[in-house]
Amino acid sequence: MVKLKGLIIKTVQHELISGSFYVFLGITLSSFLAFILNIYIARNLSYSDYGIFASILSLITLLAIPSASISAVIVRFATLFFSKNEEASAGAFYIKSFKYLLVFCVLLAIVSAALFPLISDFLKINDPGLMVLAVIAVALFYLATLNVAFLQSLLKFKLLGIFHSLAGIGKLVGGVALIILGFKVYGALLATLIFSLIDFIFSFFPLRKVISKAGKDVVVSRREFAYYAIPTSIAIFSLSSFISTDVILVKHFFSSSEAGFYGGLSLIGKVVFYFTGSIPMAMFPLIVKRHANQENFNNLFYIALIIVLIPSILITVFYFIFPEFTIKLFLGREGYVSIAPYLGLFGILLTIYSINNVFVNFFLSVKKTLVSIIVLFFASLQIILIYIYHDNFSQIVYVSIITSVLLLGSLMVYYLKLYGPSYRKE
Repeated sequence: MVKLKGLIIKTVQHELISGSFYVFLGITLSSFLAFILNIYIARNLSYSDYGIFASILSLITLLAIPSASISAVIVRFATLFFSKNEEASAGAFYIKSFKYLLVFCVLLAIVSAALFPLISDFLKINDPGLMVLAVIAVALFYLATLNVAFLQSLLKFKLLGIFHSLAGIGKLVGGVALIILGFKVYGALLATLIFSLIDFIFSFFPLRKVISKAGKDVVVSRREFAYYAIPTSIAIFSLSSFISTDVILVKHFFSSSEAGFYGGLSLIGKVVFYFTGSIPMAMFPLIVKRHANQENFNNLFYIALIIVLIPSILITVFYFIFPEFTIKLFLGREGYVSIAPYLGLFGILLTIYSINNVFVNFFLSVKKTLVSIIVLFFASLQIILIYIYHDNFSQIVYVSIITSVLLLGSLMVYYLKLYGPSYRKE
């Protein structure tokens, strides 16, 4: 009994468990509040309006995908600086990164404006104001990502949890108020903008000390930066497309009402990811630090996989047993019951996606960027197959599951090749 108690205490105090716990609480609360808001939006907008909102939200997700790769790059280099107590270099790196992100956001706005006619025609959305709001929200999100990445590098998981919670509360309150005031899709999008703004403002203050110690310049090889940043961006963008492009393609191939139904299905399915997304986030800087110090890091990876797998399976089983109950509980309206047959399958898709997310983050944390080619290939395959097979929702979901399983198998083979039985830590 004493040994068991000691094991439990040791497990709870593990840096991955304790770190991810705070991030998990913050992200889970934030995601839960965002989920409640999405439910409110789904219940209070017409099926057509919700289809528009879901497709624009997926577009925002795609535009924001590079932020995850940027975050991974920033976390890796900043963690290395902090692990060596080089705060001046870390501060200079922050300032330089902030400047580059500002330029990136301006370019993003210009490109989005130029492509609006094409996007409008593809998604069947003719209101340019919605696109303007989407781009502003994405720009703020990128700036907030820089701050969050630095706090992640400093292992300030408790602060991250608090900031995500505050941003989630602001998004829910603002979104509901705007919907009540009659802003409809505009109100829903403004809520996303509010979230990014709050996250940026609150996450900036703890970094003032680091910024104030910034040196004149930071020594980071552009070649080294590019060699890591480019494949990392490809890997994360490709991985994220697995649960984004399907919604966008459904909006293109199906009616607005049907797109609204699929958007609701995707929303509920992503609960699996909401419960597990914080684990790779906490794992990443810890493995970077161990890898840099030539310490064992594989155990962290195994723990992360287990923590992600357990809740994912439990939620998916619940979806299979109580699909109609789940849909009525979350979305309320009777029309959404038609998506019940696909809910359990979507749970499987998000479970596989969550596991793939752990694998990809692991490989990137130890600089095995070849993984980007693997993920890009299967993400492209998913898009091609959906273009060919899109007669109904079943075909789209099964295509996504099959390509995700193939990706997972390839990632497992790649891991065994690198760290299988013959692997010995130098």
